[in-house]
Amino acid sequence: MDSAFDLETVIDEKQRIELLTRELVATKSVNGTNGEVDLVEKLERILRTFTVFKKHPEWVWTQKIEGDALGRKNIFAFLGKEGTQKTVLYHSHFDTVGLEDFGSIKEKALDPDYLEQYFSSYDSDREIQNDANTGDWLFGRGALDMKSGDAVNISNLLYFSEHPELQKGNLLFMGNCVEENDHSGVIAALDELKRLQEKWNLQYSVAINTDFISPKYAGDTQKYIYYGAAGKTLTCFYIKGIETHVGNTYAGIDSTLIASRINLLINNNPDFVEDIPGEEILPSSCLMLRDQKDFYNVQTAKVTEMYFNTFTYKKPVFEIIEQLKIAVKVDCKKLVDEAERRENEFLSKLNFPKVDNTRKLNVYSFEEYLNHLGDLGIDYRSLIESFINNNSELDKRSAGFKLIDFLDQQVNDNEAKVVLFLAPPFCPHNSISQDSKVYQDLDDVLRKSNGKINFTMKQFFPYLSDSSYLMIDETPQEIEKMKSNFPLVEQLYPLPYDKMRELNIPAVDIGVYGKGAHTWKERVYKPYSFGVLPKLIRNYTQKIWED
Repeated sequence: MDSAFDLETVIDEKQRIELLTRELVATKSVNGTNGEVDLVEKLERILRTFTVFKKHPEWVWTQKIEGDALGRKNIFAFLGKEGTQKTVLYHSHFDTVGLEDFGSIKEKALDPDYLEQYFSSYDSDREIQNDANTGDWLFGRGALDMKSGDAVNISNLLYFSEHPELQKGNLLFMGNCVEENDHSGVIAALDELKRLQEKWNLQYSVAINTDFISPKYAGDTQKYIYYGAAGKTLTCFYIKGIETHVGNTYAGIDSTLIASRINLLINNNPDFVEDIPGEEILPSSCLMLRDQKDFYNVQTAKVTEMYFNTFTYKKPVFEIIEQLKIAVKVDCKKLVDEAERRENEFLSKLNFPKVDNTRKLNVYSFEEYLNHLGDLGIDYRSLIESFINNNSELDKRSAGFKLIDFLDQQVNDNEAKVVLFLAPPFCPHNSISQDSKVYQDLDDVLRKSNGKINFTMKQFFPYLSDSSYLMIDETPQEIEKMKSNFPLVEQLYPLPYDKMRELNIPAVDIGVYGKGAHTWKERVYKPYSFGVLPKLIRNYTQKIWED
């Protein structure tokens, strides 16, 4: 299809959404590539074929992401209604993860028909084979996450433009780039949402995200609807040991051993999750662990770096940092004691005298580490300023590690240490009160919907989404405490917290349904996603517009 693709000529709604999903899947829009630009241009062409936008071309526009090297953009489309401020925001992202996981069929990753045929004879996974043979599933990168969600939003936008008698309020569609990485698309869009609010005197009643939902276990038939969003922080550990020759291995402290202990302590450990009954509260997961040796030698690794994806729900981030720091400190004390025991066992076998344990392994938060430097008489503020001036091109994930390493080199001590800090991205968590109109209307619509479907409402969308940036639960004081352990936060990830609070848009996720997101088996279930879901969202939209 090309710019002549006209969705209005397709009457059947399910067919409309499937055709549009296929069209969007066919355009590769992997995060961090020019494909994100290609996809937003395609979306703009499609939207401009709508009769309403031919009449009001100013109601479709794009927003360039300031400073983005690829020139990526967000896209907006507006359906205005005279005499009302109430505005429902449909939002979704259009970038995807990469294609490498498709392996030998990577070139077919955007071809739903090929993949359906491929999986129909895929004996290694009976579930996906059965799904492929039903004809009810659409395969391909982005089919589930979340180009089908884009298609549902656009189709509903078109539906209301064709049935203006049903439109009792304003409707704004927002498509965002860069969701699968740093969320810079939606962060930039906050300025645009604020501008529109002031220009047209809009009242944002609710944001409806169509990001995907999936079964939680084998045989799970529930459709999960979320009224709020989980948050996320990247919890980082700079680990410095005491290097030594492997021929004298007990003389040092191996940084990789410390990292291993921390990984075993935190990774997937339910002891560190919040206790929120009935909610899917996920533990931290290690996303990176590597020592900093750049070539082979027989010296133990002096520095190791690691970071975790840590979800947040209700607890402020600064409290999570403190909890992890205390637990790591206790475990590092056990490690040092164990190292002493092992060394003395070794010496005993050789009939050598025991040695006094002089090892120290200190654990700091980043804020505590800076205070430690200050106590040593080191002007860390000037050092940080120097580092910023000389390191403008560092990766957002590595900058904190490099800064701490730079500061530690100025001390030039022989102290083993762990420094806990944060790195981008930071997704704030937010939630909606069950007493609110947003929640009550959603509950009412679900109860009155198709009785054959088992809808389950949950408070926190668990997969991370752009909805995190539309409102924020943490107070300004709690955010400031968090930022004290986020090195270079104003350079790396300055967030417009005040704007989030001013907009304060409650966000729900009423998502497309499927399986295998972020895997090569990704697929969306058509009967629900293209049939039931669009009507459900329209019913909720109309309910929100009511007084």
